[in-house]
Amino acid sequence: MWESMQPKTYEYDPAVFDFAAAVRSIYRTEDLSALRPDAPMELLTWRTDQSTEFHAAFYREFEPRLRDLYRGFVKSFVPDVLGTDEFCFQRVPTFRIHFPGNVAVGEFHKDGDYHHADGEVNFWLPLTRAWGTNSVWVEREQGSEDYAATELDVGQLLVFDAVGWNHGNKVNDTDSTRVSFDFRCIRLADYRASDLRTVDAGRGLWIGDYFDVF
Repeated sequence: MWESMQPKTYEYDPAVFDFAAAVRSIYRTEDLSALRPDAPMELLTWRTDQSTEFHAAFYREFEPRLRDLYRGFVKSFVPDVLGTDEFCFQRVPTFRIHFPGNVAVGEFHKDGDYHHADGEVNFWLPLTRAWGTNSVWVEREQGSEDYAATELDVGQLLVFDAVGWNHGNKVNDTDSTRVSFDFRCIRLADYRASDLRTVDAGRGLWIGDYFDVF
């Protein structure tokens, strides 16, 4: 079962799949790690961690700037990880931005707490160097609640069972903003139709809304 597998780091060619350049074009910056809000921002919570102007810009510009690149990556990369080319994938990835002095997600959690189903696999892909308190923290062993920071460079991603493994982040005490996105896939053999929705945007967790297939 996927739930028994340890989180694993993979690599991809960031020159071929240059997500960072596409996202830099959205914010008109040469350095994503230097992004900062224009005004002081309250500590984000699970209710507000998708509500900043940076999130709005990413989702607004996803279709023209990132959709084809993203789908090309999913189509070429995911089958080797899942062991099948019959899977569904998150139609629009979830954007994260982790400013100094703030968090990117509002609480430590398992995705299963937010209506996600067993069998979903999470792909977490940073667009800036991620380390220490600007990164995602995942349990060292499932159920232990003993967390370790994920350390990744651009061109690497973490694949793990976010439904069953606790994870989250801490207040960023580095001077570097972490920018990332994550997406979920599930083998069609493991997919079960559901009428549940995401707790933030209310997206239906079924093929045709939250999920898509090629």
